[in-house]
Amino acid sequence: MRRNNMTIRRYFKVMSLIMVSVFVFSLAFAQEKKDDGIKKMPDGSYRSKDYDESTRPEDNYLAKFHANDIVDKLIKRNIEEIYLIKVIVSNNSGKGWDGKYQELYNGYKDGMEQYYKRNMIYSADKLTKNQANIREMFKVIIQDYQKQSEEILNECAGKVLALHLDVSSMIDPDKAEQLDTNHQRLRIAYGQLDDAANATFEKYYAGAVYHLRVTRAYGISILQDLAKDENEKKSVRDKYKTVIADNQNRIYAEKTEAKK
Repeated sequence: MRRNNMTIRRYFKVMSLIMVSVFVFSLAFAQEKKDDGIKKMPDGSYRSKDYDESTRPEDNYLAKFHANDIVDKLIKRNIEEIYLIKVIVSNNSGKGWDGKYQELYNGYKDGMEQYYKRNMIYSADKLTKNQANIREMFKVIIQDYQKQSEEILNECAGKVLALHLDVSSMIDPDKAEQLDTNHQRLRIAYGQLDDAANATFEKYYAGAVYHLRVTRAYGISILQDLAKDENEKKSVRDKYKTVIADNQNRIYAEKTEAKK
């Protein structure tokens, strides 16, 4: 009987050890599966599956302090610039920029996901890369806008010159005023073109876009004012209808314009 009791106790002891082992193994496995994104390391730092040791951001108190500053700045700046790019891409649907915009959107989303998980180091890293990609996208847009602006101003310069050489501009007060008004507009437009170049040089890319929009707006106003008749003026509006909407930072909609 005594031997049977000892056997039973040993049996329960062995089973208890087995159950504990199974529980610990299951817990470890579940934890490993749960922490397949970002996990806390023994030294108090965090590690992401998206980074290896050579690319993992520095994780210490000072790095976290700087990360907070970076995140606070880029959360607002990136989304504002992405919204600006959204308007531009929507108004230039035939230029193949949609894929690049989606990459910017997804990059910002990834950075904000880390922010809401309070992983500031990784949020700062992702938002910084997102800002770099935004700048590259702006460079492409600015190059396209600059070419378009120069083409518009070249046409404007030709029309202003033709008016200047017209004898009636010397004797007709209305023609003289029209020449002076559009000459001033042309000077301002070229000045905005120069400001855009300076902004680009200083890496203020969003500012360059706004300067180029002003350039185009002045150019289109010259073309409309110097149109020979209402049909030509309407032709200018139709040709640049998307540009006019874009200059106002809104997405052109065919149905909306038709109601006006």
